[in-house]
Amino acid sequence: MNQPLSHSNTTSQKEPLCRSAAMVELTRGGIVEVTHRGFACIVSSDGDVLYSKGDIDFKTFLRSSAKPFQAAAVILSGAAEEYRLTDRELAIISGSHGGEPFHTELVTKILAKGQFTVENLLCGTHPPLDEQTRSELIQRGEKPSSLHHNCSGKHSGMLLTAQHKGSPIADYLDPNQPGQRLIKQVIAETAKYPESEIVVGIDGCSAPVHALSIKGIARLFAQLVRPVGLPKELSSALMRVASSMRAYPEMVAASRGRICTELMRFGQGVEITGKAGAEGVYGVGWFDERQGRALGLAIKMEDGQQRGRDPMTIALMQKFGALPTELPEALQSLKAEKLTNWQGKVVGETIVWL
Repeated sequence: MNQPLSHSNTTSQKEPLCRSAAMVELTRGGIVEVTHRGFACIVSSDGDVLYSKGDIDFKTFLRSSAKPFQAAAVILSGAAEEYRLTDRELAIISGSHGGEPFHTELVTKILAKGQFTVENLLCGTHPPLDEQTRSELIQRGEKPSSLHHNCSGKHSGMLLTAQHKGSPIADYLDPNQPGQRLIKQVIAETAKYPESEIVVGIDGCSAPVHALSIKGIARLFAQLVRPVGLPKELSSALMRVASSMRAYPEMVAASRGRICTELMRFGQGVEITGKAGAEGVYGVGWFDERQGRALGLAIKMEDGQQRGRDPMTIALMQKFGALPTELPEALQSLKAEKLTNWQGKVVGETIVWL
């Protein structure tokens, strides 16, 4: 009789509990071909849960959705004032930029304020996220540097904070370093979430990354737009970060085609402030005039795919009045209601289950 394979390094053989919900389906020929499952929650800045799908107590890492709160720590530390960081510079510190020339030039300028160079960045290197920039780099026969890494803006802010705090520069990513401890405190206090329950891991860029509940992430983004019940200094830092992101959305993502940039370009009237994270994470907040308070939305796709994340984000924002029924072309393309093939023929559709 055949025995099941076993692995000595396996920590558990139990089937994980299914805590997610079906959120987005792709059809072809009239049948469902793909189902994207996940978690979603909308919370007000004062903590009321207005919408939930899946287990909203499920913990997940913020990934790059943490960047606005990491940027707020740069302000709270005093580094932003010492190095006279502009709103444009704070926007790229809050962002996952595409590596376009105007991005790398600005990161270089931030580094220079602390007398740092690209060699001080410990984020690693990857090709520019922006397809056109990546192609142009290859055509010129140039290799990408750490400046092209989407997290180089964040890392430049962390370097300035470490230097301002008098910490060893080589250890600026150490979770026990004062600047990194401050980031964890900002996240916990903003989300009204017990700091002891936040799980700390290591992100793709080697910086500490934090996990909390879907509900906690949603409240983070509501508080980012209009903080409630927070100390004055923290509220001020959050609001400056949010206004910087909205003023320079191209610094948060790219000059074209990225959901963060397109949402904030379109939604100035309702103060939409959003930040994507890897593995299907999205956080966005906006001010709801009807309710007179800010709302925050958190989404996590179980399969880590952007393909399900973006349509769900846009559909929920439409449902709650942050976006109109008739979307501009840039956002309509992200919602992608019709599934087309390489010849442009409609072969199926995207269905969002709210």
